[in-house]
Amino acid sequence: MSRSGVVAVVAVVLAAAAGGTYALASALTTTQITACVNHTTHVYYKATPCHSGDSSLTWNVRGPSGPSGPSGPSGLPPSPNLGQVATLSWWGHRYSGGSYGFNDSAGVAFDGSHIWVTNIASSSVTELNASNGSWVRTVTVGLNWPVGIAFDGSHMWVANSAGNSVTELNASNGSLVRTVSGGSYGFNQPFGVAFDGSHIWVANDLGNSVTELNVSDGSWVRTLSGGSYGFNFPQALAFDGSHIWVANVAGNSVTELKASDGSWVQTLSGGSYGFSGPQGLAFDGSHIWVSNGGGNSVTELNVSDGSWVRTVSGGFHGPAGIAFDGSHIWVGNETGGAGDFVKELDATDGSVVRTFSGNPYGFNGTFALAFDGSHIWVVNQSGNSVTQLPAG
Repeated sequence: MSRSGVVAVVAVVLAAAAGGTYALASALTTTQITACVNHTTHVYYKATPCHSGDSSLTWNVRGPSGPSGPSGPSGLPPSPNLGQVATLSWWGHRYSGGSYGFNDSAGVAFDGSHIWVTNIASSSVTELNASNGSWVRTVTVGLNWPVGIAFDGSHMWVANSAGNSVTELNASNGSLVRTVSGGSYGFNQPFGVAFDGSHIWVANDLGNSVTELNVSDGSWVRTLSGGSYGFNFPQALAFDGSHIWVANVAGNSVTELKASDGSWVQTLSGGSYGFSGPQGLAFDGSHIWVSNGGGNSVTELNVSDGSWVRTVSGGFHGPAGIAFDGSHIWVGNETGGAGDFVKELDATDGSVVRTFSGNPYGFNGTFALAFDGSHIWVVNQSGNSVTQLPAG
């Protein structure tokens, strides 16, 4: 029996031996109990003083209080509408309206505290507070049909598809740092943008090439092109820690490059991969996930060697935007109208976890997705809005 158990038993025995003088409840809450013990029978009894030859014993029923434990969790927030809870729609938020400046939105990125959204038709970028979706600012300077956007730790880099240029903005205040352009950069309808820790990579959709820039000053490093790379209308880019992955929409293929020097590693294609109009890429730490807009499917590859893991199909429709939240893969599906939906997949086996559709999500042209640490942000290109979903 444990020491605490012995103390509890002793407290009960003493309470009984004292002839009811100590109730059990008081015995368990009193710091000490003093009683006499018969030197022959060893039976406890209460007397003052103890009988001749008997001894007095004092028992500690409860020791001194220990240090305070950590504070418990705060109370629950106000209860949401139960009807919304029952339909799993109480935590969805959609942000739209003229004040946000969304207009043919196409790209989205997270900077640690804010969400940035590119607007093609208005040649602008909108910044939102990730905490509550409130509007911060809409930036227009230096932009020309912006599509892809990436964060480098302090700046936002934006691909201007009509301007054949890339704009760098200060993430702290949205101010223009620079816009780089010209033949030496090789931009030709720049589309996707990715950051590898020291360089910015830009996919040139019409140029069938990829341009690398120094993140420190925007200077040109190299432009990769030619048949050996297998680029064919490259759009989406992803970085896995050492390599750049490029989705070739028209080539039904994915190209892997070495980030350190831009050298070609491999181009993956063929029926076994299931690529069909690959539009989006996401990295989950050990695999590359590819959304096949023309194949209504998602392909998973081993990042170590590009080998095929699985192609998940059934229930997809024009999948484009794709993102990883730490345990799940999120895929935006475009049906050509308000019937668009978002699917969440288990990254361990590709199984469908849940599907989001209908009101109040307002999906319409789910072209791009981003994860902010706790939520998934979905850009609705045709709906001129952005939808926020809880991840996990």
